[in-house]
Amino acid sequence: HCASQDKNLKYLVKMHFQKQIPQYATHLWACGVDAGKWMFRGADFQVLNNAIDVFVYKADTLKGDAMRKRLGVSNDTFLVGHVGRFNYQKNHAFLIDVFRVLCEKQKARLLLVGDGTLREEIKQKVKDENLEDKVIFTGVRSDVPDLLQAMDAFVFPSHYEGLPVTIIEAQAAGLPCFISDKVSIECKKTDLVQQIPLSAGADAWAEAIIRGLAIERCDTSEEIKKSGFDIQENAKRLQQFYMRAYEGEKDICLY
Repeated sequence: HCASQDKNLKYLVKMHFQKQIPQYATHLWACGVDAGKWMFRGADFQVLNNAIDVFVYKADTLKGDAMRKRLGVSNDTFLVGHVGRFNYQKNHAFLIDVFRVLCEKQKARLLLVGDGTLREEIKQKVKDENLEDKVIFTGVRSDVPDLLQAMDAFVFPSHYEGLPVTIIEAQAAGLPCFISDKVSIECKKTDLVQQIPLSAGADAWAEAIIRGLAIERCDTSEEIKKSGFDIQENAKRLQQFYMRAYEGEKDICLY
C-alpha cells in the first residue's frame, strides 16, 4: 500500500525481500503505481485497485445526522475527520496543529478514528493545546462508512502513502478531502480532493479546509465506479484472471 517505509526493523526486512520477490512471483500486483514502483524496484507489475463497496459509502445525510447525534456533535459544528493508525506515517501531530488554527476561526470538532502506538502521545498533545473537549478519539470502529457520513471534511496530512483506500472511501461519501503532497495524487478520483504541501504550514491548511465549507455534499458513486474502484467489478476481473491462468494462458492483464 505504501510508497515508503519507516526506518525500523520492517524496513530492513522489506529491503531484503524487495530484491527476491520478482524472482519467485509469477505475477506482481500493487494497489497503485507509486506503491508498485517502490515495492518491486523496476520489475513489471500490474495495478489491482483496492476497491470498495460504493453503495455502502454513498452520501446519506440521514445516516450522517444520526451519527452526529450519537457522537454529541451539533449540526452547526464543523466536524473534521481522519481515519488511520496512530503512527508517524499518518502525521497526527500536524493534524492537531491544523485543527488548533481551525478552532480559532470556526466552531469545530475533530474526529479521530483508529488506534496505534502514538495514540497516547497525540492525546497528550491535545491536552497540552487545551482541545480535549473538541477532539473525539473513537478507537478502532466497524462503522467507518457511517462515521464518514457524519464528517464535513476529511484531512489526511500523511508523511508518505501509496494509494490510501480511505481517501477513495471519503470521496465515495461525498467528502471534501485535503491531502498532503506526500500522498499519491493517484487517489484523486473526483474534484473533491485538494493536495496541499506540508511545507505550507498549519495556517494555510486551516484556510483551505474552511474554504471547503462551501462544497456541497453530492453523490459521487458513479464517478467512483467509472474510476475502477467498484469492488464488484474488480472481483469479476480477478476471477477472470485466475480462470484464464488456470487454463494455462500467459501474460494475462487485469484490465
